Amino acid sequence: MDPVRILKGVLPAIGLALLLVSFGGARLLSLAAAAGPFVAYVLLMAWPAWPHELWAAPNGMEWLLWALVAAALVTVLEYARLVRGRSAAGLCVAVACVSTWLVLRKMVTNWSLSEAWWYVGSGALIVALSALGHRAVLRRAPAGVRPAFLFTVVLSVDAVVVVTLGSSLLLGQLCGAVAAALGAAVGTTLWRRPFALAVADGTWLGIAHALFVLAGVHIGYLGWPAAGCVLAVPLLGLVPRLVG
Repeated sequence: MDPVRILKGVLPAIGLALLLVSFGGARLLSLAAAAGPFVAYVLLMAWPAWPHELWAAPNGMEWLLWALVAAALVTVLEYARLVRGRSAAGLCVAVACVSTWLVLRKMVTNWSLSEAWWYVGSGALIVALSALGHRAVLRRAPAGVRPAFLFTVVLSVDAVVVVTLGSSLLLGQLCGAVAAALGAAVGTTLWRRPFALAVADGTWLGIAHALFVLAGVHIGYLGWPAAGCVLAVPLLGLVPRLVG
């Protein structure tokens, strides 16, 4: 693998995370996590089409970039207390569902009506449950840097799985950029006050995690057994609560 290509994929995300989190703390992390892969895509490919252009000529990978931006904006709104509680959760679900439909929109043309309903509907449910599940995990997680470190590992595994089993280098690099941003944010604890994720961060984390895996299935060649295992890993912390 070309080392220059790898650096183009991760350095923008690392730099943006170090800058934004050092300046504004965790409340700006979601913006770095969305902007990092966006800049990486520009360096590796080209400037992605704007949403109104993608509406006429859909591209699942570019819609995924804009979905990350939307998830980041929802997270920022919740940090700013402009949305909270059930309203925040409802907005999170809405973004998850719409994002799934947009990412899969190009593939829909190759499916029958029943297949389209099944793939888009089940995909939207997966992404929405992932976002709500990540929010629940963070609500119950201990304060401190450990949850951020664990989610960095999860996103890194997503990237590796998408590249190796899904055979999509670009998609894996973009996912790796999100992981790099989160990892860099953890690193800011070396020179500023302790870093900790909030419930609001579950929105962008859950949407990013599920959308990259889902894209690995439909845009790449990732099989559902592997995808299901990867999707479930971050939510295993909820099992003792549900059983108990």
